[in-house]
Amino acid sequence: MRATGWAGKSLLLVAAATACFASAESRLSRASIAAMEDAINAKFRVNSPDPYDLLGTARGTYLEGYGVVFTVELQLVNVSPPSPFNPKISDAEVAQIRDRKLKKLPQLKEAMRSLMATAGSSLANLPPEEKISMEAILWSYSWESTRGMPHRVFLSVQKQKLLEALAAHTDPALVIEEQER
Repeated sequence: MRATGWAGKSLLLVAAATACFASAESRLSRASIAAMEDAINAKFRVNSPDPYDLLGTARGTYLEGYGVVFTVELQLVNVSPPSPFNPKISDAEVAQIRDRKLKKLPQLKEAMRSLMATAGSSLANLPPEEKISMEAILWSYSWESTRGMPHRVFLSVQKQKLLEALAAHTDPALVIEEQER
């Protein structure tokens, strides 16, 4: 029987679209990406004496042929902006905030490396030749002193290299590429 007319052409179009989307289905399940997003959120929501200020939830996506990318936007330290009760931030307070952020930057990178190691172990369907990448977008107020501070920290590593480093009990920092922008 031959498909003719509008209904037949629509059926063929739906079948072709279904075949295209089925072949483009992600190697990683949404559930596995969501589990890593939850781990990232938990890591940066930790209750500490000088906590991060998470400005939304982490987002992850899988890019066929590249790997998985996670992003998170945060303040390195929790900062109160000027208000009617404290209308001016003093120069000393601005300097103190900057110093706190500079001290937190290495802690942020260590937390990101730890999360990437977790991702390397938990994202079983990610091909070994593809990458695990994480970017922290560092937010600040316009009145803050950001001279010498990055606005983004980007870490990336091929999954296989990360797993080999972990298996050899080598510091993952030796194989993870880091960029500050």
